[in-house]
Amino acid sequence: MYEWSDAEWLTLQLGPVWVISALLGRSHFDELEQDAFWRAVEEAPVGDSALTWQLMQAISRNREWLLDEFMLDGRSIVTGLSQVTSLLERVSPEISRETREAILRVGSGVARARGPFGRRITDHDAQTLELVAQLLESAAETAANNPLNANVAL
Repeated sequence: MYEWSDAEWLTLQLGPVWVISALLGRSHFDELEQDAFWRAVEEAPVGDSALTWQLMQAISRNREWLLDEFMLDGRSIVTGLSQVTSLLERVSPEISRETREAILRVGSGVARARGPFGRRITDHDAQTLELVAQLLESAAETAANNPLNANVAL
């Protein structure tokens, strides 16, 4: 259905890992953080987009080596998420949105697990997720959300 090179498919799989790296402020995750990540990956796909389901299934199947691959990957969080966004601009806006939302749901799942009693996302993690969501916006969404492009006077 979609044509991704192996390197591009790996970049998409690393998307949720960059999100939790941004949340945690580091690139190495302890056992509890990894458990929260894998649970969130299982719960993330929702909706009709085959890409979202395929991506999360691929992440789960590659559980043995994906986090090691992340450690070897030299891209920063911003670079990695920007590349994920660029790749997702190849698909329809609806599929791109659903896939980005699934990637962010992984981050929300980890953030919730880190929060009080594992039930609430802290304000700090919510702000971090908001920043990450902005990094994952498509160029068209960024332009549409820019107040300088509004139809009304500021």
